[in-house]
Formats: sequence, structure tokens, C-alpha cells
Amino acid sequence: MHQSLREWDNAGITSDSVMPVGRRMLEASLNMMSREELVAIPRLRDLLGRARQEGERIGAANMVMRLLHRRFGPVPAWMGERIAKAPLHDLEEWGLRVLDARSLEEVFADGA
Repeated sequence: MHQSLREWDNAGITSDSVMPVGRRMLEASLNMMSREELVAIPRLRDLLGRARQEGERIGAANMVMRLLHRRFGPVPAWMGERIAKAPLHDLEEWGLRVLDARSLEEVFADGA
């Protein structure tokens, strides 16, 4: 094993040069699988679930920003940063508060 690794080093083969090939092979394999087969892979199912949740969170953050801008005008940078980092349940609550709030601050008030 050690001999073959030294041969790879001497040939200039590195993890950086091998990774793109591995990625292409993985993508080709995944493209040949059905959705049911893909979801049956536990680690992949977890990754897909987290990606879906993050996509929902990003979509909600974008919608809250658009609603706030439409209702109150430009949103201060600190609010944009807070929105970008917020969990989905906060974003959903803030989106609903936009309907009744009289100011940007009121949307984010604790206990509102």
C-alpha cells in the first residue's frame, strides 16, 4: 500500500486532481438511480432533507425581506443580517407580523 501511494506522489496525482474525477463518477452514478433508490440511501436522505429545509428557510427569508421593503421601504443592513440568519419559525412569524405592524421595529419586537 505504501509503495503505491509513493508511486502516486511521484506521478503528481493528488487529492485535488482526483476529487473532480470522483465527483463526476458520483454524479453519473446518482443520475442513473431512481428517486426511490436515492432516498433509500440513509446519508443522502438526510442531506436531501437538510437541503430542503435550508431551501425553505432561504425562500422565507427572501419573502420577508421583500414584504418588509414593500411595506416600509429600504431595510437596514442589521435587519437584513438578522433575517438571513433566522430560523424558519421566526421568519414565518415575522412574515405574518408585517401585515399588522406599523413599523419595522414592531415586526421584530419580542412578544408581539
